[in-house]
Order: sequence, then structure tokens, then C-alpha cells
Amino acid sequence: MTSFIRNVSFDCPDPYALAGFWSEVVGHRLDPGFAPGDAEVVIEAPDGPRLYFQAVPEDKTVKNRVHVCLQPSDRDRDAEVDQLLALGATVFDDRRTPGGDGWVVLLDPAGNEFCLTRSAAERA
Repeated sequence: MTSFIRNVSFDCPDPYALAGFWSEVVGHRLDPGFAPGDAEVVIEAPDGPRLYFQAVPEDKTVKNRVHVCLQPSDRDRDAEVDQLLALGATVFDDRRTPGGDGWVVLLDPAGNEFCLTRSAAERA
């Protein structure tokens, strides 16, 4: 018997706002059944697990033990970093090397860490 990943969950103070950020990042719309002020919001991705955002009263205080790693599909890593920064992310740790290897650790607007690697074209 096996299991599949149903959700990737995000704890945050404002699920609708954070889901809006991630909707732009992954290019999938918010489920129209959710509205500002809801305690939970979902993004249904047709080709992967759902992104699930839930309201919690406490702020994030320590490093995430599990996080999302992204790979750009239609641009290089640096262009995607610029796009993510424009959407509201911040750079937490830049692990890029002079030769262009490595990754960038970013924070979403609620302070959750996520990584961005090089695109498939950059890896080739």
C-alpha cells in the first residue's frame, strides 16, 4: 500500500492573502469558494498536491523542517527570483555559487522558507 501527497500545508495569520501570493507563484487560481477572512484556503493544482493554507494564532518562530523547492519552468533562476521578489518574497540565504550552481532560499510573506533551484535548461 502506498500514499500520495494530498496537501502541502502552510500555517499563517492570513490564509487568503498568503494563498494569493502562492497562486501567483505557481500559476494556479485560488478556489473561488474561498474569501478573505476564511480560516482555510486551498489552491487545487491539476498536476500536483493541493496547497492548503490555514490560520494559526502564533507567528512563525523557527526554521521550517519541511519546505517547498521550486524550479522555474519558463525562465532562468535569476529571472524567477526577480519575479518572486516582485510578488512579495524576500531572500533569506543565497546559496548560488560563482559558476551558477546552488539555490536561493526565500521567505514567503508569512515568513515560510522555500527554495528556488536552477531551471532544467540551466542544468543541461
